[in-house]
Amino acid sequence: MANAPNNVVDELLAGKTILAALRAWQTDLSWKAARELLVARRVAVNGTMCQDEARRLNQGDVVGVSEKPQPKAPRHTALCIRYLDEHLVVVEKPAGMLTERPAAEAGLRTARIPQTPSLDELLPRVIDEYSGRRLRHEERLIFIVHRLDRDASGLLVVARTPEARDRLIQQFAARTPSRVYWAVVSGRVESQTIRTHFVRDRGDGKRGSSEHLPESTTTDSRDTQLAITHVKPLVFRRGQTLLECRLETGRTNQIRIHLAELGHPILGDVKYGPLGNDRPPTRLALHAIELEFAHPLTGELLRFESECPREMPLP
Repeated sequence: MANAPNNVVDELLAGKTILAALRAWQTDLSWKAARELLVARRVAVNGTMCQDEARRLNQGDVVGVSEKPQPKAPRHTALCIRYLDEHLVVVEKPAGMLTERPAAEAGLRTARIPQTPSLDELLPRVIDEYSGRRLRHEERLIFIVHRLDRDASGLLVVARTPEARDRLIQQFAARTPSRVYWAVVSGRVESQTIRTHFVRDRGDGKRGSSEHLPESTTTDSRDTQLAITHVKPLVFRRGQTLLECRLETGRTNQIRIHLAELGHPILGDVKYGPLGNDRPPTRLALHAIELEFAHPLTGELLRFESECPREMPLP
């Protein structure tokens, strides 16, 4: 099964485990051999390593099997605290790490969770180490108020008290924080504002814009979400564009969907980009490089900038 092409989960395999799907795609693969692929870090779901044999797949998921093991999932040492007080923490998340453990995975055996730890599971320990002492239980509580895609990297603000959480959520709902990303795409992209309405399922289990659905498809406007992204080219070189993407709204996968629908998917995007039979791409070329918001208790304007990771390919 080395160098196997990417497989897209159809409606027949939706809800099945990753082990069952691997055996469905290669009928001569034993249960033992399928487990060995997971243990060897050779299986990826939507570009991210998967070692959980009970992981259930969604329609539209892209599953690839690589010839060589993938890098281990990021650990707590990969998190970098940029600001900390009793109300909030600003942290840089590495690519390949979930922001928050999905509710659907809450029942996983604890022995499996450390294989792919999420930011919300690791951050309390990082805060302990940053503070230089073991914090009390109430001091270790954190509240996720916005997210980065698993395969994206960059800046996040996380609340440490219910009051800070509520006020930060209000800010994001009012679209007052400034969130800027860098993304690398193939081809030349000009400055523009992309404004569409997202639907949860465009017909293949993935999110998309109602404006890009087939004409015969009907949608209820009450089930759509306005999505606005401002893009500006920074560099065009060797057939690729480095884009500055400024979010006005913050929908799931917003930048990835907008650029893919524009005909310029982000490099390394196995979910919304074109499928190929080559080796799996490197990391998703998307990084949250700038974050600005008002402190939820003091009102002070806080602004943070991040350096683009070395492993993110720039044109």
